[in-house]
Amino acid sequence: MFVTIAGWKHETARLLQAGQVSDSANLDARLLLEKATGLDQVHQIMESERILTSEELEILEELRGQRLTYKPMAYILGHKEFYGRTFLVDEHTLIPRPDTETLVNEVLHFSEGKSKETILPIIDVCTGSGAIGITLSLELDVDVELSDISKGALAIARKNALALTGHELLLHEADLLSTVSQKYGMIVSNPPYLTATWCDEVSAEVAWEPRGALDGQGQDGLSLIRRLLEQSTLHLKEGGALFIECDYRQTHEVASLFKEHHFNHITIAKDLSGHERVVWGVLACTNN
Repeated sequence: MFVTIAGWKHETARLLQAGQVSDSANLDARLLLEKATGLDQVHQIMESERILTSEELEILEELRGQRLTYKPMAYILGHKEFYGRTFLVDEHTLIPRPDTETLVNEVLHFSEGKSKETILPIIDVCTGSGAIGITLSLELDVDVELSDISKGALAIARKNALALTGHELLLHEADLLSTVSQKYGMIVSNPPYLTATWCDEVSAEVAWEPRGALDGQGQDGLSLIRRLLEQSTLHLKEGGALFIECDYRQTHEVASLFKEHHFNHITIAKDLSGHERVVWGVLACTNN
């Protein structure tokens, strides 16, 4: 059976559309073909009538089969763009999303005009791939500590730190802030925050992502955020700031929790879609 590059792309896009797998079926087909053959978009056009080898077809059929089971493209390709950089990802990590860039932007805005002594040290809690913490490290030109309960996630974060910063960042294998002893100038987190019901309702693609990185525990999905707020009051310097991403349905409840824990200047920021996405505040006084 002879299959050309153009023919395989056309058939793959058709199958992805028929299965309602992707809103960008043509792009997915092109990226799958690039992963299997090494041919970028230009060369795929130039060699559109080239017949694929049996080895290429075997790889392509495997990749297409994965995509037809709704496996996210980021997991198939092994990477995802975030804040203009490429981060390694796998099934141990959440896939970085454009809306989380709001969290980074809020931290950068807060940091403007402040000395490094004021904002340091910084820790990214529930770091996953390390996308948030490593981005902040590069944008602020400082080292950022990375914390996660998952060994697998930390292994990916370590690789990303080495690839993007050129050196290792301090990693904590920890349940939130359970193993740290110092006080930080900023604590940043995109923690699990979905309810169990919301987890059950996610798309077939999101269902591939680690449930432990999605389920915030408790009836309202805020159990982990409550614990993080409590721990943050012990691990933030006075005047230090805590930044948390959550669901737009939770932002006002989370803002109330900030107030209960003696934070002021409490702010709710909207994501690229106009949904409330990030809550942050400044610690007025510590509990010690």
